[in-house]
Parts: sequence; C-alpha cells; structure tokens
Amino acid sequence: MRSKKWMVLIFYTYLFLSLVYLSYTAYGRGDNFWIVWGVVSLILGYQAIRFLIDKKKDGWNSSYVVADRRILGKIKLSLAISYVFIMLFLLIGAYGLHQGFFIFEPFDTIIAAIIFSFLVFMISQIVQQFIK
Repeated sequence: MRSKKWMVLIFYTYLFLSLVYLSYTAYGRGDNFWIVWGVVSLILGYQAIRFLIDKKKDGWNSSYVVADRRILGKIKLSLAISYVFIMLFLLIGAYGLHQGFFIFEPFDTIIAAIIFSFLVFMISQIVQQFIK
C-alpha cells in the first residue's frame, strides 16, 4: 500500500495537534498530567518536523511505502488489537462517568482513547516484528 507523503505529514500533524489540545486542557484544569501530554506532543512534533525536512527534497506527490502485501496481515492484526483496546477503554470510561468517579472530561477521554489506541497499534507492530 502506498500513500502520498503529504498524507503522512497530515497524519503526524493531526496527532501532534490532538496531543497539544490534551495538554492545554489538562493545564487549564490544573492537572499535573499536562506535563506528560506536553512531552509526548513535543516528541511527536519533532517526528513531524523530521519527516518534513527529510522528505521535502523528494517532492510531495511522490509515493511513500506504508505497507506491502507481506506485512498487511500484521497491520490487520494490530488494527484488531487496537480496536479491542479502544472499545475497552471507552467502556471503562463510560462506566466510570456513569458512576461519578471519573476525573477527566468526556471529550478528553475520547481523545485519550484514540491516542492510546494508536500507541497500542504501534506497540503491537513492534512486537510482531520480533515474533515473526
């Protein structure tokens, strides 16, 4: 599977901006967890800038190999694992919100579930590289 380089850059930028938003809202509430979101967003911002600098000389419409047929099965398995994770995360979040002992805002919980499912996807990709 091939993707254009500008699409990958938009994906990196989306993740960076969502983490910045989570950090800002946590800081606005007075939580100390904003530091973690800030550090992760800085790391992802560095990744986006590095991708921007490395790929600018090749042109934006050239193809970037995301996956080929050999690793498509691994990606599907990782997507299934991250889907189960996001459903469990949101189910626990909804139960905690219903019971009244959940400390985050509902929208922040959804954003955190999406970001953590991306992290689970990435970790499962790394683990599968060492297993097979």
